[in-house]
Amino acid sequence: AAEQRSSSDVNDVPFALILPGFLGSCEDFEDLAEDMRRAGYAAAVAPIAWWHWVPCIGGRSMRPILERIDHAVNQVLTSDFKVKSLASPSYTIMDFFSDFMSNPGGIFQVGGTDDPAEFPPVKPAGDFRCDIPGKGQRIAIVAHSASGWISRLFLSSLEYQGRSFHGADKIHSLVCLGSPHFVANNLVYKNLEYLESKCGKDLPPNVRCLCVGSKGNVISEASDMTRGAYEFCGATPGDEAVDGDGMTPLFSAIAFEAADKLVLENVSHAPVYPAFGPSAELAKERRTKPWYGSPSVLQQWLPWLTK
Repeated sequence: AAEQRSSSDVNDVPFALILPGFLGSCEDFEDLAEDMRRAGYAAAVAPIAWWHWVPCIGGRSMRPILERIDHAVNQVLTSDFKVKSLASPSYTIMDFFSDFMSNPGGIFQVGGTDDPAEFPPVKPAGDFRCDIPGKGQRIAIVAHSASGWISRLFLSSLEYQGRSFHGADKIHSLVCLGSPHFVANNLVYKNLEYLESKCGKDLPPNVRCLCVGSKGNVISEASDMTRGAYEFCGATPGDEAVDGDGMTPLFSAIAFEAADKLVLENVSHAPVYPAFGPSAELAKERRTKPWYGSPSVLQQWLPWLTK
């Protein structure tokens, strides 16, 4: 079992909050949480559903997701660290439509801009009130895909759409599973570009990070969806040698200079894919290929978290 670490002013607890990636839902990550608990590392999944991501599509602010991360972290920190499920914040269909209409940024420049440095301080809808933990205890985050770079925003003290989250006071370790960290030339990565322009490419003091990526899905032999995903993450069009996990190219998964790196082979990006449409080939491959949270792959990155 993982051991609790402490110093005179901080207590680092061996508990992981698992964050679904972009358009991912919490139920798809429950097996990973259970496997982590069986391996001796307490874990729970943040109650984020696929549709919670919709107001953030197209380069808009990620503050609605950051609020959900903060709400989940606070629940864990005010628990006995044996919790296996977390309560969702109060959020109605009217709250959803409010966020969809008012969340800043994106191609339509909601709020008057697509620049994260100029996002108006619009508070996301919903009730994110939660018991506030006292200082001195921190947990880990295991973040899938886009939640990795979003977690870097959470860790920082950067003011983002009117709020600073100061997550480094609550988080001791970040594991990024197939997370893109390369600042590609599109609206989505303006958020990451803003973070790095203000905070550099470093981690906050006393926080560590592991970036896990995979090779084995070369663009020259991949589906149109994989090709599009790699190019969205910054791959040069026409470069047929780009390799990755089917959604995130390896060069982007390990682009965060301050992190430790773990490069795997033949690991699929996500736990599930839609079986029809552009993702059909990835769904077919997933039947025989493990993903980052499969037990055999978990064994390769969990020791970093427990050491």
